[in-house]
This record gives sequence, structure tokens and C-alpha cells, in this order.
Amino acid sequence: MSANDTQDQVFIRFSVLQRFLHLVVMLGFTGLALTGFSLKFSAQWWAQAFAWLVGGADHLAYLHRLCAVITYGCVAIHILWLVYYKWVLKGSLTGPQSLFPKFKDVKDLFQHIRYFFARGPEPKFNRFTYWEKFDYLAIFLGMNTMGLTGLFLWFPEFFSTLLPGYFINLAQVLHLYEAILAVALKFVVHIISTHLRPGVFPLERSIFNGKVTQEKMLKEHPGEWEGLTEPK
Repeated sequence: MSANDTQDQVFIRFSVLQRFLHLVVMLGFTGLALTGFSLKFSAQWWAQAFAWLVGGADHLAYLHRLCAVITYGCVAIHILWLVYYKWVLKGSLTGPQSLFPKFKDVKDLFQHIRYFFARGPEPKFNRFTYWEKFDYLAIFLGMNTMGLTGLFLWFPEFFSTLLPGYFINLAQVLHLYEAILAVALKFVVHIISTHLRPGVFPLERSIFNGKVTQEKMLKEHPGEWEGLTEPK
């Protein structure tokens, strides 16, 4: 096998399930943002135009709840997959190739800053970098906050029988500000760090086709490559 053939070798980075959940969450999250902000800022002309486009305020509220159910359904499937991966497949949720943070991520962050200022080499990232893990935890934890406060707003009469009424007002405030943070993170930070950075611009294709070349893995995730090639 020639050196070029070796460099062109392709590996599966994301499974079919992971790609499917990402696509559905991407569409569902976009729908939540459009419908949610249109409901919140209903006095604005653009919100009224969007409400007219989907058939009125009632349809807008219905679509918002539908997108919420679909998006959170993906979160639930992901949680079930983590349980299956841990207890049935006997996988590790805390290993070097895991999405969950480790102390190495903190070291990678500071080493990356040093690298930006030509003070040292680039970190040897594993399967997921520290900013990818931040992205993951942000939506994983944020969806639970959005889901809980959303339920309070969906069924205020029920929750008012269990808790003081001001919890509904608190849920409304938290739901709005969590939504603003989530939209800023996903539509600005995530898109820039994932798709618009040098080397992958204008699109990181692996989350859509699931594939990564050996050359790309060696360049962006050398720690993962070492884990694949080291003797068992």
C-alpha cells in the first residue's frame, strides 16, 4: 500500500444514529427558535409575518410544542443509548475518547492558548476537543432546563396546584434567557467553531456523512489515531 493510499483511508466517525439525531435536533432546534421568538415578540412585524405564514398564533404555539417534543425526544433517545452503551456494550463513558470532560481538556485549553501565541505545540486532541465537549454539554444540559421550564409553561394550571404561582413566572424568565443563550451558542459559537474555522470551511461534512480520512484524523485528532493504532 502506498503512502497516498494510506492517507486516503476513510474511517467512520459518526454512526447512522448519531447523524440522524444531529439532523433532527438541528431542524427541531431551528423550529423552536423561530416559533419561540415569534411567540415572545409577537408585537414585532417579523413575528406577525411568520405567524401569518404558518397559519396564525394557535398554529405557531402548536408548532413550537411539536418541535419541543421532537427535539427532546432525541435527547431521550441519546440518554437511552448512553445507558445501552454503558451497561450492554460495556463501553466507557469516561475514557479518553469520550464526550464527557476530563482534566486533560483543561490542559488542552491552556496549551491551545499557548499555541495561538506561538508558545508551544498544538495539543494532541483525542476524539473530541474541549470546545466540542462544551458544545455537547451545553445542549445536553440546556435542553433539560428548557424542557422543565417549558413544561411549566405548557401546563401552568397543573403545576400551580403543586407549587406557588410565582414558579410559573420564574419558568417564563428562565425559559426566555436560556433560549437566548442557546440560540447565541448554537447559531454563533457552534457554527463558527465547527464549520467556519480554517481547515473545514465552509462545512464540516463528517457529521453529515459520518466519515473522516486518516489525514484529517492525524491532523485534528492525533490522540484518537494513537488510541486506534496502539497495541491492545
